[in-house]
Amino acid sequence: MLPTYQILLTGLGHSDVHRLVTLLESFDVDFHRIPWNGRLLAAVRRTAFDVLIAGHPAPDMTVDAVIAALRDADAASRHAGLVLFADPETTSDAHRLLGRGVNRVVTRTDPDRVIQESVLSLIDVPRRFQLRAPVEISPAANHTTGPAFCHTENLSMSGMLVNCMRPAPVGSLLDFALLFPEEERPIRGRARVARIADPRREKVLGLGAAFESFLQSDRSRLRTALSRRFQ
Repeated sequence: MLPTYQILLTGLGHSDVHRLVTLLESFDVDFHRIPWNGRLLAAVRRTAFDVLIAGHPAPDMTVDAVIAALRDADAASRHAGLVLFADPETTSDAHRLLGRGVNRVVTRTDPDRVIQESVLSLIDVPRRFQLRAPVEISPAANHTTGPAFCHTENLSMSGMLVNCMRPAPVGSLLDFALLFPEEERPIRGRARVARIADPRREKVLGLGAAFESFLQSDRSRLRTALSRRFQ
């Protein structure tokens, strides 16, 4: 079976927690909520979380103290992604911590899809499977355009990296039909373009897309297909 992601929420109010849970609960995650205090430092040392989402500014303890505990060589969560969920007026201060233990910064005024993709881009890193599978993609809003016949470079339950000559702007919606060799019919759904691939770094001409929805039970079919190939 594919693993469940462990997400720790800290330093966040009830409305922020509710928003984050709503955005992420469909992506096979377990949520943990721990106050921003000494219990948090102990938790990241003994428990392996995939992502920490922390409110900014910090209520009492400094962010540096959390980063030090999180990135300690003996910490169980030392490889976890750290996302700061910042007030708009403290965004510049939060951005100064990027590359210094912080992986992403989002603000409470960011659109839902930006926040969702910021978190998914972190939990996707260790869960991404190298897989070349045929995939047809076409603009969701333009049914007069024929599909582009492409293939995946890697794939996860949250998205895919597609090798494809046809460009699509970031933020656009695509309908896709993904075909696994052992599946009788394609796995269909809709994805949003999250980024354009860097050909020099990734050796891929194409795009990264985050899954938004699946046709009927096709999400379960994707999970089963990945489980079967990578168990």
